[in-house]
Amino acid sequence: MPEYERFALIIDPEASALGSVSVRLMNLGIDLLYAANLDEAMLLAAQESQRLGAVLIPSSFEIDLVEDLVSRVCSRLAAGPRALVVAGPERESDFVECLRECGVEWAVCEPYSDRELRFVMTAAMSIGHTGERRKHPRIPTDIETNVFMGRHRKRVVVHDLSVTGAYFATPHPFLEDSRISLDIPLPTGRVRGNGFVANAKTADKPGRPDVPEGMGVAFQDLSPESYERLHEFVEGWIDRFRL
Repeated sequence: MPEYERFALIIDPEASALGSVSVRLMNLGIDLLYAANLDEAMLLAAQESQRLGAVLIPSSFEIDLVEDLVSRVCSRLAAGPRALVVAGPERESDFVECLRECGVEWAVCEPYSDRELRFVMTAAMSIGHTGERRKHPRIPTDIETNVFMGRHRKRVVVHDLSVTGAYFATPHPFLEDSRISLDIPLPTGRVRGNGFVANAKTADKPGRPDVPEGMGVAFQDLSPESYERLHEFVEGWIDRFRL
């Protein structure tokens, strides 16, 4: 079963730079539809409006084409212009301001990693849809730290992080429902508290191939100071991709 029930529509005119991005997205498990021009995009949006979650365009588009795209294609989607993602080289400030005025929210400027690309696309795909699995976005990270279950210490890498939980990559994770204590060093300060293992992935347990062995942990008992540091860090990371 595919991870997403929605597709991302890539509008990829001839000589654009989204060919390699398409391959990256497919390798990340995101299902794609393609349009070579605005007319094809309109047809697909009309046919697949319930399943289209995001629209991806190159940053080389001119603003008049973006405006047409917003009014004729994005208007058919639940998220409207917030479903539109612009990818490619960074553009001048006037172009970015026009995107904001159109209601566009997301952009990934080169260079960006696969995990950053995946985050932005899935964030756009979740806007305007109820019943999403997570209400708080999880950002990709690569932070080394220790977690403790009683006297047992385990070295982990914080693979992703939100204000309510994290995924700790580690071989032989603690069992589900284990109670742990944590101390995560962030640029905004240390986040200390407790949590419990909500799920665990081991070598013999199926799951997303891009997610290493480890455990998903729900946070508990964070102090107000720790929560504020965590919130500041997560929002600051996301703001790099918001217009």
